[in-house]
Amino acid sequence: MIFRTLLAVMALLFLLSVTAIVLIVENEPLVNASAPEQVNNADTVNGLLAQLERSLKDRHQSQQLTITESQFDSLVGFVQRASSDFRGQVNLTPEVSAVYLTLALPYTGGNGFLNVSIEVVPGDRLIIDEVRLGDLTVPGSLAFSITEWLVNTWTQSDIATYARTQVESVSMTHDDVTVSLAPLDGLLKRLNEVKNGLTVEQDTELRDLTAYYLRYISWQDLSIDSQSHSLADYMQLTLARAGQRSTPETAPLHNKAAILALAVFVGHHRIANFVGDIQPDAERALKPAKPALLRGREDLARHFIISAALKLLSEQGVSLAIGEFKELMDRAMGGSGYSFVDLAADMAGVEFASVATDPDKAVEVQKLIGSVSDEGLFMPPVEGLPEGLSKQKFEAIYGQVDSEKYLSEVSEIKQRLKTIALYAE
Repeated sequence: MIFRTLLAVMALLFLLSVTAIVLIVENEPLVNASAPEQVNNADTVNGLLAQLERSLKDRHQSQQLTITESQFDSLVGFVQRASSDFRGQVNLTPEVSAVYLTLALPYTGGNGFLNVSIEVVPGDRLIIDEVRLGDLTVPGSLAFSITEWLVNTWTQSDIATYARTQVESVSMTHDDVTVSLAPLDGLLKRLNEVKNGLTVEQDTELRDLTAYYLRYISWQDLSIDSQSHSLADYMQLTLARAGQRSTPETAPLHNKAAILALAVFVGHHRIANFVGDIQPDAERALKPAKPALLRGREDLARHFIISAALKLLSEQGVSLAIGEFKELMDRAMGGSGYSFVDLAADMAGVEFASVATDPDKAVEVQKLIGSVSDEGLFMPPVEGLPEGLSKQKFEAIYGQVDSEKYLSEVSEIKQRLKTIALYAE
């Protein structure tokens, strides 16, 4: 009798699962937005970042964040550039605003899509009217409660409930959404507590190796020199040390740790947040006395090594999308303008990270980079690549990303990368 009951329950669960899949998975995408068009207004995101920076700085004061439709579209477009399976779009009105998302499902031959729409209405708190998953409609309050419970359960806290109370009002127009927030100090403190208390599995071996190489490079004479040094000098010392400490089997891991350490040291200390507690002094991040240079420029050294780290910490598409999006943002007034030179450094960093952690090439990289300080071993020449392009000039010449002329510039960078022995196929 018990067996039959169990069998019936399993059959019912299977039927419910199949029904849910049938209702959720659709044959046509809900969103067909063009990512190149969406990211064309990436420069508008600078205003949003300035608002966020102010909110964090004045964390003891109530804040208002106004997000425009162009900013929404630009951020969604960035995600699309990073993941070709994702599509998103936002539609704002004073009465109700909707977020539409489409995810192409793997193993469906391009015929299976998860379509999601979320409708938000104005009010004295964050109010989700309804959520649709394919043909399945879920009341917004229920979807919100389930999400809140899942986050609280995963973090073993009430962080989601507390975050919900931070929103004091939401108002909308055809052009933007304004969110009034309570002072963020309490939320930021709770987030820090949750971060410290999460039991997320961490690669302790990678963390410890990265911490070692970070300390190692910080002890070298060039790190305390009053003169700037080439990024190649830092890479030579660190990769040579990685070659001394590793075997052919562990070389990829040591190279990964060395690259991450360099990204923290000469790129940006916040890269350490993705690796773990690696700074000897939590209150004082290690960095060189003078910035590292690549092709005589500080910005290219940072672009290269941070992109290499992002490649190791994410998918390649994400790291390239970040670099491209940053350049699109720089087209705004006061920015440095779109730079294919910077993009070349981003792409070179991604290529270097790939070969340095390839089991078949890791030892070769250690020997080659560790034996001589030569930027040409990993960074192509940048002469002749356009840079400093304002938004108006960029659009006049290239139109938008993925245009034939834009892709021609990207192709030129790829050809230059192929002239480097390490990156040749």
